[in-house]
Amino acid sequence: MVVGDNVFVHGGVLPDHVDYGIERINEEVQAWLRGDAACPEGIHERTSPTWTRSYSDEVDADDCEMLRDVLETLDAKRMIVGHTVQEDGITSYCDGRVWCIDVGMSAHYGGRIQVMEIVGDSIRVLTPN
Repeated sequence: MVVGDNVFVHGGVLPDHVDYGIERINEEVQAWLRGDAACPEGIHERTSPTWTRSYSDEVDADDCEMLRDVLETLDAKRMIVGHTVQEDGITSYCDGRVWCIDVGMSAHYGGRIQVMEIVGDSIRVLTPN
């Protein structure tokens, strides 16, 4: 989902997803979840918007370049992703163009409580302390 300058996605949006169409992916997945269509091809693959870790695990210069291109195409400033627990809390990569917000708050992971607040261009990480 794109809200203002922000792209929110579980795993990440890759160039192939943009080429295929973000709205098209959303429509196909919604139809599948409603029981109105078959499971979309590729939605369970490691490179799907749900499962990719391209922007959240061992992020390198090539990942940042790919992210820059995706954000430019979507006319967005940053991507906010979950899916990959960040051991040090909410983390950003690629000069703040991607924010990884999965901090493992569930009892299973024992992570800290943190949330990300976005107000205009200002980003803050909020903690109980």
